[in-house]
Amino acid sequence: MLEHIISRHILSHLETNNILTNLNHGFRSGYSTETQLLTTTEDLLSSYDRGRQVDMAILDFSKAFDTVPHDRLLHKLNSYGISGSILAWLQTFLTQRTMQAVVEGTTSAPTTVDSGVPQGTVLGPLLFLCHINDLPDAVKSQVRLFADDCLLYREIVDFSDHIALQEDLKSLESWAERWGMHFNATKCYVMTLARKTPSSYLYSLDSTILKSVPTNPYLGIQFSNDLKWPTQYINYITKKANSSLGFLRRNLRHCPSNCRHNAYLALIRPLLEYGATIWDPYLKQDVERLERIQRNASRFISGDYRTTTPGFVTGLLHKLQLPTLQERREHLRLTSFYKEVEGLVPAIPPDKFLISQKPGRLIRPRQSSRGFSTSNPVDNYIRNNSRCFTVPRCNTEQYRHSFFPKTVAAWNQLDEETVTSASTESFKSALAVARRR
Repeated sequence: MLEHIISRHILSHLETNNILTNLNHGFRSGYSTETQLLTTTEDLLSSYDRGRQVDMAILDFSKAFDTVPHDRLLHKLNSYGISGSILAWLQTFLTQRTMQAVVEGTTSAPTTVDSGVPQGTVLGPLLFLCHINDLPDAVKSQVRLFADDCLLYREIVDFSDHIALQEDLKSLESWAERWGMHFNATKCYVMTLARKTPSSYLYSLDSTILKSVPTNPYLGIQFSNDLKWPTQYINYITKKANSSLGFLRRNLRHCPSNCRHNAYLALIRPLLEYGATIWDPYLKQDVERLERIQRNASRFISGDYRTTTPGFVTGLLHKLQLPTLQERREHLRLTSFYKEVEGLVPAIPPDKFLISQKPGRLIRPRQSSRGFSTSNPVDNYIRNNSRCFTVPRCNTEQYRHSFFPKTVAAWNQLDEETVTSASTESFKSALAVARRR
C-alpha cells in the first residue's frame, strides 16, 4: 500500500511537470502496446506510402531491469525534482535488499543486490521509466520505446541519412555506457522498408554488424519489410487459435455449454483480437480464415458437430450472441478513435493525427482496388456528422487499409448522435444499436 501511495505521488509530480517523454508508452495510464503500435505503424506506413525508404533498428537491452545502477538512478530522480524524504526512502527501497538461491532445499548465504529495480513491485516499472526517460534526447532520428523495447528509425533520402542513423546508434552506445546499461547486439536487427530497390548500409552497434532481417516481431505483432504483415500475422494467430481450440475440445468436452462458452471468450477470442485495431485485415480470404475459427468454436460450445443444415452455424452464432469478428474489429477501431477524438488517449493527441473537415456529402467516382475486398469507393467522401475529419490520401493498399485512413472514413459515416455520445460506454451502445438495425 505504501508503494502505491508513493508511486501515485511521484507519477503525479512527473506528469504535472511534463517530465516523462511521450515516446515511451509502457506502464502509464493512457499509453499501451496499442497506442505504441498505432503511432509507429502510422509513421512507417506514411513514409512507405510516399515512396520513402525507412531504415529501422530493432534494439534489445541486455537484462535491462537488472542492470540499472542505483546511484545513477537516484541521481536522475533528484534531477527530476524527487528529493528530500521520498528520495531517502527510495534509496533504502533500492539498496537495502539481499537475495538468496535455493537448490534442492539448500539455501545459499544472502548477498547484497547491487543494481536493478525490484521486479514484481509497484514502483519498479516507474523507476525504470525514470531511468530510461532521457534516451530519446541522445538521438536525432525517431525513437519509440515501450518499457525496454526500443525502435530507432529514419527516412533515407540520401547516403547522409545512413550516416546519421549510424551516428545515432553510436550515441545510444554512449548513453547506455554512461547510465550503466548495455545493448545485446547479437539480438538487435535492422529492417529496411521500401517500395523500390533500397539503398543498403551495414549498421553496427558495440562493434557488431547488425543483421538485416525481412521480418521481425514487435510488441507481439510480426512486421515485414513490405508492411504486408496482416496476412503473415494472421497465419500465426490462426494456427495458435486452432491449437488452443483443439486443447479445449479435448479437455472440456464433458463441461456444460456455458463453461465452454466462457472458455472461448477468455482463451480463444483474445488471441484473435490482440492488436486488431492495427492489423484489421482487408483481404476476403484473411477475414474468412478468422471467422472460420469462431464458427468452429460455436460448434464446440454447443457440442453439435454433425448438423449440416444451411444457416445452422449462423443461427448458432446469433443464439450465442457472438457477433462476427469483423464487426467487432470495426467497433474496436471506432471506439479507439472516439477516445482519441475526445482526448482520452494522451499518447495520440488528435491535433497531431487528425484534420477537421466540414460536414457534407461529396461523391466522386473512383475505380475500385485491384482484386482486394474493399468498401464502396465513394465512402471516403461521405461526411454525415459535424465531427468529420479528412481521410488521408493514400497511394498504396497497405496505407489505405491502415488504422487512420480506414477508421476516419468509417467515422465520417456515423450519425451525429453517435459521434457526440457523452461517454465511451454510450458510444459503444450507439454502435451496438446501429449494428442491430
